[in-house]
Amino acid sequence: MAPLDDVKRLLDGTVDPDALEANPELYDMAETIYGRDTLDHLGVEAPERPSDSIVQPNGDSKHEVEMPLPDLPLPPVPEVIEGKRSWVIFSVTTILFALLMVNVTVGFGSVVPLCDSPDSETLCEDKLTLASIADYESPDSWTETMSINAVDGVLIVLSTALMAYSLRKR
Repeated sequence: MAPLDDVKRLLDGTVDPDALEANPELYDMAETIYGRDTLDHLGVEAPERPSDSIVQPNGDSKHEVEMPLPDLPLPPVPEVIEGKRSWVIFSVTTILFALLMVNVTVGFGSVVPLCDSPDSETLCEDKLTLASIADYESPDSWTETMSINAVDGVLIVLSTALMAYSLRKR
């Protein structure tokens, strides 16, 4: 390495150009500090460098060492199960929806005479009230068609929602 006073003169800018040409380490410092163009402008020529036969590792060299790769088997590929529609739920809710709409529009009483017996004096309406379905033989369990009560509305909305839900793929 260059003596300490040569380095001080280099930093002060008072170093002799002949000293730079004679000392390769001092020249490298000057080149790093001032740049090659400035040294060329001053007429300082680069000193003779030793041949590149001596390789000094600087951490950036490639050592051409290959690490062995482990022979691990590939992980299994999970099988993709294609989604299915639930046709059973769709069929059941479609039948329920159709029965509800028949009861609201035409009425079960016009299709199947459940209330009237042939010798009965009490007249029943055509639409079965689903809230009192357990007592279907009573005339109070029947109303006019085309009237929707709360139970009918809830069942219609629920069956429609279940039909739409069953059409999606799992």
